[in-house]
Amino acid sequence: MAPAFNNNAQLTISDNGHLTMVGTNVIAVGGASGTNGSGKIVVTGDNASLTMANTSLYVGLYGYGELQIIDGGKMYMQNASRGLVLADHLSATGIAEVDGQGSLIDIAGNLTVGGDGKGYLNITNGGTVNAHSSYNDYSLLIGGYNGDNRGGGVVVVDGIGSTLNITGDVYIGNTASGKMSVSNGAKVNVLSTASSYLADQQNDVENSVLVTGQGSEWNAGENLFIGRGNASGALTINDGGKVSVGQAIGVGYGDYNSSLASTGTNVINIGGTEISAPHAAGFLDAPAIQLFTADKSILNLNHTDNTGDYILAAVIDGNGTINQLAGTTTLTSDSRDFAGKTEISGGRLIVNNVLGGQVNIAELGMLGGGGIINGNVENAGLIAPGILSSSNVAPSTRVGSGFSTLTINGDYTSNNGKLMLNSHLYDDNSPTDKLVINGNTSGNTHVWVDNLGGSGAQTLNGIELIQVNGLSDGEFVKSGRIVAGAYDYSLVRGVGQNATNWYLTSLSNLPVDPENPVDPENPVNPGEETKRPEAGSYTANLAAANTMFVTRLHDRLGETQYIDALTGEQKVTSMWLRNEGGHNRSRDTSGQLKTQSNRYVMQLGGDIAQWSNNDLNRLHLGVMAGYGNSKSNTRSTSGYQSDGSVDGYTAGVYSTWYANDEDKSGLYVDGWAQYSWFNNTVKGEGLATEEYKSKGITASVESGYTFKIGENKAKNESYFIQPKAQITWMGVKADEHREANGTQVSGQGDGNIQTRLGVRSYMKGHHESDNGKDREFQPFVEANWIHNTKDFGTNMNAVDVKQAGAKNIGELKLGVEGQLNKQLNVWGNVGQQLGDKGYSDTAVMLGVKYNF
Repeated sequence: MAPAFNNNAQLTISDNGHLTMVGTNVIAVGGASGTNGSGKIVVTGDNASLTMANTSLYVGLYGYGELQIIDGGKMYMQNASRGLVLADHLSATGIAEVDGQGSLIDIAGNLTVGGDGKGYLNITNGGTVNAHSSYNDYSLLIGGYNGDNRGGGVVVVDGIGSTLNITGDVYIGNTASGKMSVSNGAKVNVLSTASSYLADQQNDVENSVLVTGQGSEWNAGENLFIGRGNASGALTINDGGKVSVGQAIGVGYGDYNSSLASTGTNVINIGGTEISAPHAAGFLDAPAIQLFTADKSILNLNHTDNTGDYILAAVIDGNGTINQLAGTTTLTSDSRDFAGKTEISGGRLIVNNVLGGQVNIAELGMLGGGGIINGNVENAGLIAPGILSSSNVAPSTRVGSGFSTLTINGDYTSNNGKLMLNSHLYDDNSPTDKLVINGNTSGNTHVWVDNLGGSGAQTLNGIELIQVNGLSDGEFVKSGRIVAGAYDYSLVRGVGQNATNWYLTSLSNLPVDPENPVDPENPVNPGEETKRPEAGSYTANLAAANTMFVTRLHDRLGETQYIDALTGEQKVTSMWLRNEGGHNRSRDTSGQLKTQSNRYVMQLGGDIAQWSNNDLNRLHLGVMAGYGNSKSNTRSTSGYQSDGSVDGYTAGVYSTWYANDEDKSGLYVDGWAQYSWFNNTVKGEGLATEEYKSKGITASVESGYTFKIGENKAKNESYFIQPKAQITWMGVKADEHREANGTQVSGQGDGNIQTRLGVRSYMKGHHESDNGKDREFQPFVEANWIHNTKDFGTNMNAVDVKQAGAKNIGELKLGVEGQLNKQLNVWGNVGQQLGDKGYSDTAVMLGVKYNF
């Protein structure tokens, strides 16, 4: 019968106490042979120690036993073949606590936690346990050594400085459940020539190792084997924990003596488990990972590292499963021999070398990188070759890291999957991400392309994005806008010998390979570049800003003369207000863009001084201010559209001189100058809203001569004709602007000189019923020829897109001006302008003035 601490017996060694026990073979703490009693040994204090020579210690032989080595206490076991056993028999419970800096258990023998009973080892707060030798082929066994799976062992190593050192093989979950956790900076070290086994026997219970927390490490030795027979084991590494192996990790390696694979489910979890929320990643340092068993040997990547810097460098082979669940994981080794499957259900898997087997991408998953997939790919999610180390994959904002080619050596099937590519959009030779498929394609794929700095240019065959070397039955369809500079790019299938491939082109159509090609003397332009509708919006904004506040004498003042009620002297209005609404239509010079705009203008002004050097002529000086806005829509033959808007204010002065002959005929000269400032926006379909400013001066000189050509005194009517001319300088300029996509935009046409030559014919009179009422009306018709020296337009990355049809414009205007009484005048007119190439402008104006 072994010596025992039983029946609540306790041995305490403290302070400077030392006890040496020699040659007793086995000491039991808690339950002597056949009994279920309890016992306890406590060694506490820096200078307290217990030494056992030629003796093994059973903490919990049949009953309940405790061993406490705390506060710097030490226990030495010398030449102890069975070493320290926690919970030997099925009925036993054994607990050992090694707590505090300097606390130590040093065993020249085995360490068993949970023989057939339930054993617990807690190493905390800087404690250390060493197991130096092997008995029955192991140095550390956690969970079952006699075939009964009802017991189990749990080892907890927690806290900075807490250490478990093992010189031989380690078995975690042998015939009973085995669990180990290494946390908060603790370390477990297995000699580099030894190996570790997790879920080694057919125990049909839970077996696990958790390594978690910054600085936590399990150096598992030469090899780590997870799962044999029907055993199931799980290794979880998260929150900065690290597991290191010298050679390889075998997952689901089967039976020692046969080639049978394991029938249990064996898993490595990086971050969280397959069904848990993601955790911060841990690190796995192993040259190779072998996932032996199809569907049951699993590597779960379920972490929160989205920087793209999380690298798994191990070579992966076998028939198991890689589950990419969350986070961004980069594979950098040649894993071409992997014959299992990779399921990307969430997060991003970056392949920068070779990965074998089938790859399935779910709706929320992404495959990226510049490597090779050696098997087939099914895509219901996203493929992005340009994502090498990026966390941002939103189609409109993604930041790439250069250009890459992802190659699929098998077949490619898309279930409405997506493809994102970076490209430097220019000509056919533009650098770009690329997808190469050496097998066959099927299904529909939606393609996004991000321009990384390309300024746009003419393409011939196009920029090759997708190369298909097998049957090309799949369709690749552009999603969203692909723009660079002034051009919209389209994704089209190649022609002729390139018909299996897909190209990005700025042309409105691809050239067709002739059946009998020849080298023509005068080659035909292969097509015209597809212009962006935003160019029309920028142009419409600039044209509106320069023209909306352009006035003519009659726009401001209507019929300017009236008779002062007190003196009988002819006066002019002291305040006027005009309101104008207009609709404009135009095209660009290529004919691809059609723009319509609607505007509203309100101007208010009045005289501040007037002079005359005789009783006939008159010189006026006035001030004016106004508000205007214009909203435009441009549609392109590409099917895309853009909206523009401009609104702003103006302030200026005017001066008018009238010869004012007695018969109201003669010369007049009118001039004005205004400073205007505007807020502008352009919103292209599928693109970010662009905002910018414009401002500048417009000025005008107008002159005309009024001839009285007849009268009808019986009807109180006089008839006049008024030839006139006007020169207007338009100096409103838009600020240079860089779009969100990188396109540099500047306006063209500021500094335009607009000339107008025309004639106005009007009748002045009143109905006999208005005799003596100071009421008079003046219907008129006016015709003008308008010429512009410059075309309004937009320069986008050095490509000009200009408004067409406004060089020479014909105008017809009909209206009436009237004096309702001595104080109130009103006027209104409708004008229609027509140019060529579809240019037109329709305006309706109403004005009112009040005489003080």
